[in-house]
Amino acid sequence: METPTDTLRPYLEKCLLEHAPERLLLVGPVSQLVDALEGLASRHNADCTTANGEDMPSADTAQRFDLAIVLPNALAGLAHREGCQLVSRLRDQLAGTVLVCVDTRAPAAEHWTISDFIALGFRRSPDSRRLGPEVSVYRYDIRDYKTTPDWLNSRYWANPQRWDRERW
Repeated sequence: METPTDTLRPYLEKCLLEHAPERLLLVGPVSQLVDALEGLASRHNADCTTANGEDMPSADTAQRFDLAIVLPNALAGLAHREGCQLVSRLRDQLAGTVLVCVDTRAPAAEHWTISDFIALGFRRSPDSRRLGPEVSVYRYDIRDYKTTPDWLNSRYWANPQRWDRERW
């Protein structure tokens, strides 16, 4: 029987190859998955840092990471509020792209719904649907967080041709 870690490993390896981060942060307990991802990162000359939820790098001393991956067991030992704070800190201070993996069969997973991640600015990764119902992957990337609306450009704001006609 395949575990969520077995199905998640090829997906995360593919994400690492696509993002090609120079600085990688893995959040979660030490496991075979962490070792495999560290090995892959080192083969691609990426600086890899591992941390648990409690011993996160300081935002003051550390440079921003290109990619942070929260492994399924990382949120299991935390209260819901602490987990939200951890994910928010990763998103706001530590990384430009964050992947959060949730094992939906774990007892702590009942506290995490798609609404929680949407509220934090995450989207469900479309590729993760192939992983099956036991694993959900949510993604936040600052580069595509919000699409720029058409009306938000200088064409609609600075209209020098109308300065003499209209008075605001």
